[in-house]
Amino acid sequence: MAKSLSAIPGNTFPQLPLTVPHAAFEPASSLLSRIAARGGASSMQRFCGDIAFPVDPLFRGEKVAIGQLAQLAGCDAAALEWVSVRHFGKGHFRLRDEFASLQSFQRLRVRVCPECVRAEASTAAESWRVPRRLQWKFSSIRSCPEQDVCS
Repeated sequence: MAKSLSAIPGNTFPQLPLTVPHAAFEPASSLLSRIAARGGASSMQRFCGDIAFPVDPLFRGEKVAIGQLAQLAGCDAAALEWVSVRHFGKGHFRLRDEFASLQSFQRLRVRVCPECVRAEASTAAESWRVPRRLQWKFSSIRSCPEQDVCS
């Protein structure tokens, strides 16, 4: 496995030619995953290794890494940070002004709203079109607030 890269302040990334639009409800990890899929990468980790992008700091919600992802995607860093969870160590997280524990998140499987997915993806081959919503990550949220469908 490749060594984890640090998110170094001052490092800049040019906007990629193949990218996806950032959805207002989409956390940074989902955006990065969709950009990798849009570029044809076999995995997000491989994509990050290929472009020397610091994936671990992004997963921890580090502001510098979120800003660097915003550069790659050509989107607003503040909007991306607004929907990204920060890790504070030992199972403690923060989203905006709210704190959460590891148990607050559904991490064993990806949950989606089938109606939202159907509405946004014209074909299964274009999985990069479907942004993962922030609310799908929380184990306590069991239905889609937009479609009123249980996940």
